[in-house]
Amino acid sequence: MDLPEFILTATPFALALMIAGLFVASLARGYSGFGFSAVLVSSWSLVGVPARAIGVALLLEVIASCVQAFSVWRDIPWRRVVFLLLGAAIGSGPGVLLLSSVPAESLKLGLSIFVFTAALLLLRGWKLRKKANDKGAFAVGIGSGVANGAVGMGGLPVALFLTADGDSPAKIRAAVTAYFFLLDVMGLMFLFHAGLVDQDTIKTAVLALPILIVGMTLGTRHFLGATPEGFRRITLFMLILIALAGIIRSLFP
Repeated sequence: MDLPEFILTATPFALALMIAGLFVASLARGYSGFGFSAVLVSSWSLVGVPARAIGVALLLEVIASCVQAFSVWRDIPWRRVVFLLLGAAIGSGPGVLLLSSVPAESLKLGLSIFVFTAALLLLRGWKLRKKANDKGAFAVGIGSGVANGAVGMGGLPVALFLTADGDSPAKIRAAVTAYFFLLDVMGLMFLFHAGLVDQDTIKTAVLALPILIVGMTLGTRHFLGATPEGFRRITLFMLILIALAGIIRSLFP
């Protein structure tokens, strides 16, 4: 198999940073079920990797969900996932329209500040007073769809919501995995239609598979040994770091 052109022309430092970013993203995915795309795209963008990184991230997200399906299937709260997806389907259109009228960097900065502040409050002990119902999940889904359509960061609000709602670690991880799988499949369909997924994108995803599997395996092992409180704290720290990276990238592009 011929190597993708942007890999052949990349410097050793750029390749090392890409591999490191991929490995850390895979660890996060295996442990919590989210964070892969945010970490991968953010790290690869540091070395000027083309926008195809988004297509690679979505392809690997779908593969990762398939790999995790057997371990999370029994814990997936399907009713909640369905209402989140229904909301996301409604919110995606307005999100795309929002992107056409507001600069993308401003939208990313606003969302990152919101996630950073909310995760910090949760880390300090704040929680929802009562468990959210179907309407609450639907509303969060709309917000996720808007964020996904506008800046491709629809997963962060959902991860934040599930953590604040006090679900068990197993249910949070399973819900995020199922939600991301269906959301990413829809995203890939749009990318294929727009011609943004080509042979180089697929080749890069194939080359990344071994690192993805190793990282996810190690992340899953840490998840299996985590206490509910430990999982919650690490998940919130991940959200804070991802949001902080988004803030820095928006302020210093």
